[in-house]
Amino acid sequence: MEPKVLLAYFEYLALADQARKSKDYERSFTYLEYAPILGQQDVLCHLQMLWLALCTADWRELAGLSYRLLLTPFGHLFNRLPLGNTGRSNACAFKPMAIPEELREILALVGKKQDS
Repeated sequence: MEPKVLLAYFEYLALADQARKSKDYERSFTYLEYAPILGQQDVLCHLQMLWLALCTADWRELAGLSYRLLLTPFGHLFNRLPLGNTGRSNACAFKPMAIPEELREILALVGKKQDS
C-alpha cells in the first residue's frame, strides 16, 4: 500500500475508534466503511467492524461481517476483491461500489484506479 494511502487508512481506523468510544456508532461505521476501500489487502478494518457490530448488538451486521471474513481469503486468492466495496452487510460482497469523493482525492494523489 502506498504511504499516503496507508496513512489515510490508519487515520480512518483511529477516527472510527474515537467515534466508537464516544458512542457515535454510525460515524464509527462510516469511517470503517472508508478503510476497506483504501486498504483492501488488510483485514484489520473488518475486525474492527466486527467488534463494533458486537458492541452495538447489531446481529445482522455481525452475521454479514462474519460471512465476509470467511470469504476474504478466497477474494485474495483469486484476486476478486471488489473495488470501492465498503465491507458492510448492506453491500453485496461481490460487487464494486462507487468510491466516495473524499477517497477519490486520496487515491488520485497516488494514481490508483478509481473506476467503479
